Amino acid sequence: MAGWRGYAVVALLVAGVVGGSAWTARGWLADASEAKAASDRDKERLAEAQAKMTAIEAAREEGRRRTAEVEKARDDAKKQAAAAVASAASARTEHNRLRDRADALARAASGRDPAAAGGSPPGADGVDLLAYMLRRVSDRATQLADIADGARVAGLTCERIYDALRQ
Repeated sequence: MAGWRGYAVVALLVAGVVGGSAWTARGWLADASEAKAASDRDKERLAEAQAKMTAIEAAREEGRRRTAEVEKARDDAKKQAAAAVASAASARTEHNRLRDRADALARAASGRDPAAAGGSPPGADGVDLLAYMLRRVSDRATQLADIADGARVAGLTCERIYDALRQ
């Protein structure tokens, strides 16, 4: 195989080897490029997953903070309600003392009523009316104070919880 045909065969063989080598090298480059792209996608997915986990943990922490604020406000409300009950008990004691004193004054005044006849009950005079009105006003004031104390504690608790949730 001498001559130009031999050179042609050798040239074809060299071209085949060079082409095959180039094809193999191009395959390696493509594989490396695909591997790099896959690695980049994996890194992005990992970063997204970490960001999601961070966001979830932040949301959980915010939920815990809010729950703690609500519990603290609830505990404060219980303490305020207990203080209001104690104050109301003290006010009721004073209310009962004043009512008893007014009743005693009314009884003492009715015993001296000159208009009352021998076996008849004493007449209703100004002291009786005053004692009656004082009793009614005092009873109603006690009721309204209880309602107002409860509303105040509930309102302040609601405000604290709202402020805690807005932060």
